[in-house]
Amino acid sequence: MKIIALFLLIATGTLAGCNSKGEPVEFSKACDQANEKKVVELTGFLRDKGGVFCSNIGGGRLECGFTLTDKLGDDQGIKVEIEQGTGANTVEKLPSGFKKEDIKIKDNDGNVINLSEKLRVTGKISVGPGGVPCFVQATTIEK
Repeated sequence: MKIIALFLLIATGTLAGCNSKGEPVEFSKACDQANEKKVVELTGFLRDKGGVFCSNIGGGRLECGFTLTDKLGDDQGIKVEIEQGTGANTVEKLPSGFKKEDIKIKDNDGNVINLSEKLRVTGKISVGPGGVPCFVQATTIEK
């Protein structure tokens, strides 16, 4: 009986973790306070804005900050934290003095994306008072 209960508990947890879908949110409304702590889906273009800061403040996963913009070439956008790593939905470690071509962000299938491609980013959004700060901790990146 205990084995069946343990199996059901593990199966339930596994299935719950498979849902990488978030609530689609209009880009211009993403940083509304009502979205705080929601898992959202945003569509746009990733930019490095000339520099990338990677850290694991608080001892969590090592993340690198990029900007998701509504339109290709926009300056303003929403900060997106992408886990540094080698698997799917990660960014590879950047060398010191990196160039744009050194940025290797992998999508949900493990393929390197092109920064000029429109993407869908899913993750938990954090929105401060008045929409500042506003950032998404990316869990899924899709073309």
